[in-house]
Amino acid sequence: MFKKLIKVVGIVLVLLAGLFFLVKYDVMGKLYDVIDSQIAEDTTSDETPGRVLLTDKEGNEVVIEYEKKFVYDEEGNKVEFWEDTSQAEEIYQYTYIGTLEKIANNKIYFMVDKEIILGVFLPIDVDDYEVVFDIDDYALDFDPYDTSYFFSDCLFYKNALFFSASELEFLVGEYLKVKFYEFKDAHTGDIYKGIEFF
Repeated sequence: MFKKLIKVVGIVLVLLAGLFFLVKYDVMGKLYDVIDSQIAEDTTSDETPGRVLLTDKEGNEVVIEYEKKFVYDEEGNKVEFWEDTSQAEEIYQYTYIGTLEKIANNKIYFMVDKEIILGVFLPIDVDDYEVVFDIDDYALDFDPYDTSYFFSDCLFYKNALFFSASELEFLVGEYLKVKFYEFKDAHTGDIYKGIEFF
């Protein structure tokens, strides 16, 4: 009886091992080969940068070079795209939570209740203090449909673009999060500022 049980267990193990190797080296092996050949193809593909001509704030032409990259979509099709690998230089970024107290003379008066420190996502309670955003310091008179350059100074509320503080009167008294920042364009060297309310 014990010998029959050992034979049955042995046959089952041999069958499972055979099935494993059949799947791994037949079906799965072919898939691995296809994927490996596509990855190898990517590393030998043309990496010549693409070029785009932009204009900075002073009207000077700036050439931006892009690197060719490849990804695969959900159906396994190879998709080619060009990626700008340079990063804008962040000069500062502050995020506050509080109440928009008033708007006067194109200035936004914001009473800070909490701060969010960059890299730390939990708000920190602070003694209340006022921050004043002078919108006259922002160049908001740009054409949003002008694609000759990437960046402009911006004033946003929930991804909607505004061109003066008075347009945000409806937010007075609201408890909001505000992020304001300044960064330097890696290509043009231009400095841009933004204020975003959430």
